[in-house]
Amino acid sequence: MTESQLPVLWRTLFSRVLAPWRTNTVLILFLCAFSARVAFVLVFGPTSPPVPWGDDASYDRIAYLWVTQHQYVNISYPPGYPIFLALIYALVGRSWLVVRFLQAAIGAETCVLTYRLGTKLFTEREGIVAGFLLAIYPGHLFMSWRIMAETLYMLLLVLSVLLALEIAENPRPMQSLLLGVTVGCAQLVKSNLYIFPPMLVVWFIFAVHGRWKRRLQCLALLISGLVLVMMLTPITNLVSPGRQTAPLPGNAGRTFWTANNPLADGYFIHAEDRPEGKAFIERNGLSERFETASYFEKDRLYRTLGLLWIRENPGKYMVLCLKKLNNAFGLFPRAKVFAQDSRARLVYLLSYGLIAPFALGGLFTSRRRWRTCSLLYVVLLSYVLMVLLFYGTPRFTVVVIPFLLVFAGDSLVKCYDYLFWAHHETPD
Repeated sequence: MTESQLPVLWRTLFSRVLAPWRTNTVLILFLCAFSARVAFVLVFGPTSPPVPWGDDASYDRIAYLWVTQHQYVNISYPPGYPIFLALIYALVGRSWLVVRFLQAAIGAETCVLTYRLGTKLFTEREGIVAGFLLAIYPGHLFMSWRIMAETLYMLLLVLSVLLALEIAENPRPMQSLLLGVTVGCAQLVKSNLYIFPPMLVVWFIFAVHGRWKRRLQCLALLISGLVLVMMLTPITNLVSPGRQTAPLPGNAGRTFWTANNPLADGYFIHAEDRPEGKAFIERNGLSERFETASYFEKDRLYRTLGLLWIRENPGKYMVLCLKKLNNAFGLFPRAKVFAQDSRARLVYLLSYGLIAPFALGGLFTSRRRWRTCSLLYVVLLSYVLMVLLFYGTPRFTVVVIPFLLVFAGDSLVKCYDYLFWAHHETPD
């Protein structure tokens, strides 16, 4: 076999490998992703109780009390995921197995949507690579087992982006309303990208084509669907202990303070319990107000403290932002992020560490298609801004991994084409 025949052989083999995918791509991808998640759940324990060191137990308790005692006791989390759990508990009982298997199916569907997103923005090859990478991505598999909101949130977020891209090409009023409802539901599930909705509205104004009358109609329906759904958060805050309406969950201010305080290091630190934090609170004359404040009033005071610290320490805050970004996107985040677990750090390096350079490369190589990929930039930018405001951790970053994998798929396909075809002429 001559050297000139090798590219043809590789192309033939590659085509044969992809042949089943081209006819049953969605089904095969879903089954592969679902099987991987079910296997992960079975290994980690399908009926294991929620882990005590995360938010799992809190979500489970909120839903269980709601179903069994008809008490909605939740002022710290968005209501979407507790509603999801409560519906399952009401139908089949407090079955963590059913929750995990259902989340495995949701995660597999997210892989399919990621494939569709990559195909829409690039070609089918990029879509297949992105979908397959998400199907085996350890962080995404792990979240299918956890009693946490990330899996459901990622499905809604990727679906929102796909809907928005469809509307940009062909604006339709009812589809715009559906987009607003979908984005609103995503924010009810998790608030890591709480500034994404307003950024989406701005993108929508400039990206949607068609007559102004139709565009304004679609925009109005998008905002209406979004606002109506997101009103559920202040409503549920009102019926929870505390009896106050607030547009955000009741821990947003405290989370902001734990990320921006005299002891902040890019993760979260409850500085109000430390001498430095207490001294800062006293110096700003807020100690007495904390003693008599209600839960929501304390949350507003915490937000004020965080803003005061940033205003007084702009230089330290800039350095702190670099630490936050490292915890969110770096290959070597602080050990505290992984709770001193060396195995978790190794898995992180062998998964995120391998795809991160290609994702960065894809962001660069797709620069000429910036209009097409603009909404993905909006998603990533909204997450970066939230990291700078609060703090970064790989668990939060997993929600934008599907979009990073789309860029990684583009970069990997380009690398493949360059290595195997760039210097060879293919025969007619």
